Amino acid sequence: MRKELDELLCSKYPEIFKERHGDPRNTAMVWGFSCGDGWFSLIDQLCLTLSSEAIRLRDDIKHMEDMLAEQDKSKWQQWQHAAYNEEKLAEKRNLLAEATKKIPIAVQVKEKFGGLRFYVHGGTEEHYNYINFAESMSYRTCEVCGAPGHVYTDGWYRTLCDVHAKEENRELEEQDESCD
Repeated sequence: MRKELDELLCSKYPEIFKERHGDPRNTAMVWGFSCGDGWFSLIDQLCLTLSSEAIRLRDDIKHMEDMLAEQDKSKWQQWQHAAYNEEKLAEKRNLLAEATKKIPIAVQVKEKFGGLRFYVHGGTEEHYNYINFAESMSYRTCEVCGAPGHVYTDGWYRTLCDVHAKEENRELEEQDESCD
């Protein structure tokens, strides 16, 4: 994956990719994303889903902080003040801390046998279901451009759209329908 896309994912999802420049004895993320640019959107959407609870809580906290700042400037009704107070803001911050702890940490993102592999530490069963779904979608997404694709092989497996398969002179791998 191109450096710009790598950096964009790491800046958008710092909790997931906090090991991006970690110790190579503990993570393979030090080598970056070992896949094509075509899977950027797939990985981006997966990371958004994996961290959605924390993102929502951050937005809630920002909104509450803005409302609390506004309360000092205007005459709010009693019910509005009850909705935005320091105690509720502290509760949201605690929820955010807990949600952030649950976000899985990527240890390797790569292509293998024509499919995405997204290896993590931590996470919930729901997170692993999202990861499995994204990995299965990679077999239908061109790893070069992101268009609909198929698994092609000439000894090496790649998922490519028809255009990129022709460019690389790949033959479509006949897959057993019972495996899908």
